Amino acid sequence: MGTLDESNNLPNSRNDFVKRKNNTKKIIIFLAFVLLLFLAIYLLFIYVKAQKELNYLKDPVAQEAISKIENDKLIITISKLIELPVDEEPIIGTIQDAESLSQQQKFFSNSKNGDKVLIYKDQAFVYRPSDNKLVKVGPVYANSTSTESILNSK
Repeated sequence: MGTLDESNNLPNSRNDFVKRKNNTKKIIIFLAFVLLLFLAIYLLFIYVKAQKELNYLKDPVAQEAISKIENDKLIITISKLIELPVDEEPIIGTIQDAESLSQQQKFFSNSKNGDKVLIYKDQAFVYRPSDNKLVKVGPVYANSTSTESILNSK
């Protein structure tokens, strides 16, 4: 009888092994499906968010608002380093080609690409965001011929 029980148990243990193997495959397939479903939902969410941002950035009014916010943050940051005129709005720009600019005007001799320039009526400031420091501060000289040409071009 002992040998019969052992022979009877062998097929049951094989069936159990096959059933567990099939169940494991089903669980793995189900988990892979759930993971792919979550991944698809996440990618769809990112796509929709990117489309909204793109449409927002295409809007000129929105771009102006973003620019105004960035400029205000820049003015606040620089005003922590030096006293800025509070009664006027500066002209703000970013240096794109520091080498040619420094050849044209000595004021920009220590500037680098990416530096910010604030130009007020009487003063100009060159600020380096990467180092959080003022690179150059100086007076603004407006000669009458350049001012007239700027006014006439508008």
